[in-house]
Amino acid sequence: MDESAFFNQLPDIVLAVPAWQMALYIVIISLFMLADRLKLCLIITYLFTLYWGFFLYWAEAMASVGRLPGLSLIYLIGGIMHVTLTLIAFVRGEG
Repeated sequence: MDESAFFNQLPDIVLAVPAWQMALYIVIISLFMLADRLKLCLIITYLFTLYWGFFLYWAEAMASVGRLPGLSLIYLIGGIMHVTLTLIAFVRGEG
C-alpha cells in the first residue's frame, strides 16, 4: 500500500484545544525544562490543564448554574483564590 492510500484511510481529527495554545505550552515547558525548573513545569502544566478545562466546558458549566447568581459568585471567588494561591506557589516555590 502506498502512502497516499494509507493517509486517506485515517480519520479526520478535530482538536478541541487550539493548536497555537498547545504550541505555546510546549515552548514554555521546553524552556523551563532546559532551565531545570521542574516545579514550574508542574505548576504550568496544572494551570494549562485548568484553563483548557475551563475553556472547553465553560458553556456547560454556566448552563448548569442557570439563574442562580450565588453559584456564579462562588465559582468566581474560587477562581480568584486559585490564582492567588498559584502566584504564591510561584514566588515561594523557587526561592
